[in-house]
Amino acid sequence: MRTSFLALILILTTASVATAQTKDSTGKDYSKIFTKVDKPAERFGGPEGWRKYLEGNLKYPKKAFRRNTQGVVKVQFLVDKEGNVKEVIALNDPGDGLAEEAVRVIQESGKWIPAEQNGRKVIYRHIQAITFRLE
Repeated sequence: MRTSFLALILILTTASVATAQTKDSTGKDYSKIFTKVDKPAERFGGPEGWRKYLEGNLKYPKKAFRRNTQGVVKVQFLVDKEGNVKEVIALNDPGDGLAEEAVRVIQESGKWIPAEQNGRKVIYRHIQAITFRLE
């Protein structure tokens, strides 16, 4: 009985310490997901490297090409504190595989430089618009 009570106190204490470490002296919670930050997450190579990556890796789906399907896909994803891309979803779908391709290229984008708020790395939600246009 006494051992299980001690374990429960230890677990509760550990949980309290973990929560306390996610807040700074002003009480700001750094474990939440940020959408506005001092320094947004970016892929290595900066905006120019990101543009080149997208241009070099996006593939127009054959079905969309045959049907002349065009449009903008908005893709939402998280960049965690270690720079990993997670929870990639298309917010809209023009059809014929465009949304799936946009999600694929984001999922395969590799490590990012994490976002920062008040000098601390934070989890960042980003929305990227990807335009598919046939000319």
